This record gives sequence, structure tokens and C-alpha cells, in this order.
Amino acid sequence: MFEQIARVPGDAILGLIEAFNKDTNPQKVDLGVGVYRDANGNTPVMRAVKQAESRLVDNEVTKTYIGSHGDPRFGKVVLPMVLGVSSPVLAANRASATQAPGGTGALRLAADFIASNLKGRDIWLSTPTWPNHLASSMPQA
Repeated sequence: MFEQIARVPGDAILGLIEAFNKDTNPQKVDLGVGVYRDANGNTPVMRAVKQAESRLVDNEVTKTYIGSHGDPRFGKVVLPMVLGVSSPVLAANRASATQAPGGTGALRLAADFIASNLKGRDIWLSTPTWPNHLASSMPQA
């Protein structure tokens, strides 16, 4: 049934991870995925993260979809942290926040916003980059 569907090429960045794992050099540094790993290659979950996750589960009252911009309470808390509590931008009500699904999701939202609203601006991508950074809906340079 799926014989006619071409195989998708492998992800170049995930290929770097495979190459890293095969490399026997003890001085190697993994810069492939952007997450902290200890000397054993594990990504530990920080105590503060476990406590925050536990608090979220313990206080959860719904599984309702939160909407395309995320939890509005998140924006109200994060904007003063990012811009400063006495920010003139906040005072003039000229700032808003959108909660994104991870770093790549946030970058994609920003790129889509720039492409849609700031004509003539370029978005530069690394080589290699993640496949979802090159989606067909974005203008290509």
C-alpha cells in the first residue's frame, strides 16, 4: 500500500548525534541538540523541574485546551520578568506573550510572524538545521 511513497532523507542534526555517539575521542563536546547532558550522556531532571511538574499535577483541575497563545496567566508573569516591572512598554500596554511548545516551536512562531508581518526581513538558518525550520509555508531565500 505504501510502496510508492519515497523515503524521507535522514535528519542532518540527528545524524550529527549519531556521529557523536560513534566518536571515541574523550575530548568531544555534544552541541547537537541543545540540552544539557552529564558526563554519562544523561539529561538529568533538575529538582526544581520535578517540583514544578508535581505542583502542576497536584493543582490541575482541567484538561481543557488552553488556546493558541498558551495560558494567559503565563504571559502576565513572564512579561515583567523579561521586560522589567517598571518597563515603559508594559506601562503603555504594548507587550504581549505567546507560550510556545519548546524552543523550536517558539522559533517557528517568531519566523512565521516575521515572514507575515515584517516584509523584506530575512530569517537566517544554520546548516544543518532542523527540517521543520524549512517548512514550505515559509518564504525561501
